[in-house]
Amino acid sequence: MKRHITLLALVSIVALVAVALTACGMSNNPKATKQTLEEKNYSVEATIGDNDLEAQAELDSMSDEMKITAGELVAMIAATKGGAGQDTAENFVYIYYFKDSKVADKFWTANKTELDALKTEYKDFDGFEIGKDGSVVYFGTKQAIKDAQ
Repeated sequence: MKRHITLLALVSIVALVAVALTACGMSNNPKATKQTLEEKNYSVEATIGDNDLEAQAELDSMSDEMKITAGELVAMIAATKGGAGQDTAENFVYIYYFKDSKVADKFWTANKTELDALKTEYKDFDGFEIGKDGSVVYFGTKQAIKDAQ
């Protein structure tokens, strides 16, 4: 009996850790992320290719520049919030949704120089981050990334 209780406790701990780790990641659902950011008063621009041929054509037009193949970028979101002037934002996030994690890895590797340059470009923003989570690549301020999750 004692052995079963110990085993049950261990399984429970592993399950809780797994849930906690997955809850911290970026959502791979662009529509849900867009809605979440809008609810938090972000100005959101989204291009989601899901059954929208015009939107997918727009995403495909960026494939050469992003060093990927047409159809591999399935959505992208740009969101901003706050700031002293109309041309500046206190918090911002850009999120790219790829077909799968292999494509996200390919994008990350092929564009490493450009991604590193973003760190220099946005060095004045407090808490600037760049990250990859599964099939999603994102960059922005810590608060905006947290708000998008």
